[in-house]
Amino acid sequence: MQQVQHAVIDWQTDHQGNTVPTSSHFDDVYFSHAGGLDESHYVFVLGNDLPQRFSNLTEHQTFVVAETGFGTGLNFLAVCQLWDELKGKNKLADGARLHFISTEKYPLSRHDLQKALAAWQDTNKNAAILALSQALIKDYPLPLAGCHRIDIRDDIVLDLWLGDAKDSFETLYKTQMMQATGAKINAWFLDGFAPSKNMDLWSDALFELIKNLSAQDATLATFTAAGFVRRGLMAAGFEMSKRQGFGRKREMLTGKLLSDESDESAQPSPTHLPTRPKHIAIIGAGVSGLCAAYALAQRGIRITLLDKDAPLAGASGNPCAMFAPKLSLIEQAAHHLSTVSFLYASRFYDKLNQIDAVYAKLGAVDFLLPTQKNYDKLCALVTPYPDELIHQIEPIYPNQPIHTFVPKAGLISPKNLATSVLAHPLISWQQAHITKINSDAGITLIGDDPSTPAITADQAIITAGFESHRLHKALFNPRKIRGQVSWLDIDQPAFDLLPDHPIKYDGYCAKFSQDGKPKFLMGASFVRNCIDTDIKVAEHEFNMGKLADSLPSISAIIEPHTAQMKGRASIRAQTPDYHPIIGQIDCHIYAMYGMGSKGFTFAPLCGEVLAAMICGETLPISHELLAKISPNRVRLATPLTDNET
Repeated sequence: MQQVQHAVIDWQTDHQGNTVPTSSHFDDVYFSHAGGLDESHYVFVLGNDLPQRFSNLTEHQTFVVAETGFGTGLNFLAVCQLWDELKGKNKLADGARLHFISTEKYPLSRHDLQKALAAWQDTNKNAAILALSQALIKDYPLPLAGCHRIDIRDDIVLDLWLGDAKDSFETLYKTQMMQATGAKINAWFLDGFAPSKNMDLWSDALFELIKNLSAQDATLATFTAAGFVRRGLMAAGFEMSKRQGFGRKREMLTGKLLSDESDESAQPSPTHLPTRPKHIAIIGAGVSGLCAAYALAQRGIRITLLDKDAPLAGASGNPCAMFAPKLSLIEQAAHHLSTVSFLYASRFYDKLNQIDAVYAKLGAVDFLLPTQKNYDKLCALVTPYPDELIHQIEPIYPNQPIHTFVPKAGLISPKNLATSVLAHPLISWQQAHITKINSDAGITLIGDDPSTPAITADQAIITAGFESHRLHKALFNPRKIRGQVSWLDIDQPAFDLLPDHPIKYDGYCAKFSQDGKPKFLMGASFVRNCIDTDIKVAEHEFNMGKLADSLPSISAIIEPHTAQMKGRASIRAQTPDYHPIIGQIDCHIYAMYGMGSKGFTFAPLCGEVLAAMICGETLPISHELLAKISPNRVRLATPLTDNET
């Protein structure tokens, strides 16, 4: 992943008085002066026969559209407009979902995107477009290469891959090859600028990728009728036709993938994917279980969430949780779980704020500790990233090598997260200590209480943290890392003197309010191979010592004493390579655990990935990252030794 360059835009006025964008790089317009939205509808929506195909979808079926140039997002909005129109007329099957995949090498800035879409902000004519474009602008991604999943609505998801189209689709193809049941693409929008302006989007290599990513019923449409484009697509396996073009364009092309029964690599269309589960039991109600439950419930699957204790009673249950990334070199970021998870999770929690106050986006000061890097190397780490993700600031606290600020960081309320997720009508909570899973035919869960009836489901997901391996012999037995956080009540004058944002040092601290009372939290201890959850005075002293060493001015304000301290200890599950375990482990059983101390960062994206696996959808991560979280990766083949634990 590298920082992507924003498009350089020249603004022109068309004959209708609309301000329209032109690419300085390609010297071409982004949409027709004769009416961009009408052109999108004519060329791409009607060119792929989407009104009829959407109407023919079956219950809970996902239709996948892919595009070779996102531009202003106008094609995407045109498809969403049709989707909403059919939904309003009850012409869409219950639970049907639209998955739109697009690529863009030079994305517009958020400001330019908003300006470009202003022509369709008339609420009297385009109320649906207004709401959809506002949702797109709000969650529009930072200019970083890789896949950015945007949940526009419960039934509409956008995967925007920033970077070269061929590289993006090659990555998508490699990911699909690792996922036996991944969905293929039903309709293609071959857009981008004219072939004479941007040859990269009209190459034979890209056409071959388009064929390999296509479902058996795949169609395509494009505004151009260039002969070499038609011949290239025919050579790739599409039956091509010409039809009247839009506006002043004489002709355009449409195509349909020719069936090749001899091609053993041909993938099934979504109607032939594995049977979709109707009911899934999730064992473990920490942040992993909650996020997996929510992602699946959003897809219309009934969830029973089980735990021997209350939701978030384990490692995820502190009074507040710091939410911040741990960044890698930008060249590695597209395959770096902490980076891609943080970007997705910030959007996920922001949406949950509509239900309850889950995410306080306060920003955070980060000293990038512990690290052995010198000041110059730390600057080189931070500088390539967009300022909206992280940027260097003037020193505030003494004796720290570098000060950075992360605007999207903040505090998560675990209690409110649980409340928001459990409010979903398809998620039910049940207290039960599950000790055995029978998976001969479907799933039967057996608890330690013989008087409690067994629980049946179509599938099960094990999200039981460090105890997960006890429920299936194929699961890896992780390290157990005890962590104790410490907090105390403080008076209002001291509270007002403390910074509003949390701070990351070789530890972390934050002020917060609970039940209207000002408090201050610091953490966390790190004790290997310990599952004792009793509160330890020594670990209070450890947390206070870290604070005093790194932030003596803040320590002096709160003047902590162990007698005043409250605390909570929990056990983190950590794998040898610090990546969680996500995926299928048996015919009807999946797992999601091993988050270490990064559960609130990892879990939203990992839950989305797991839900996509179960439902046979396209994944929003690279093949390299998928390999890093696999339950079958080589690093987990050998149990931990005594020295490693």
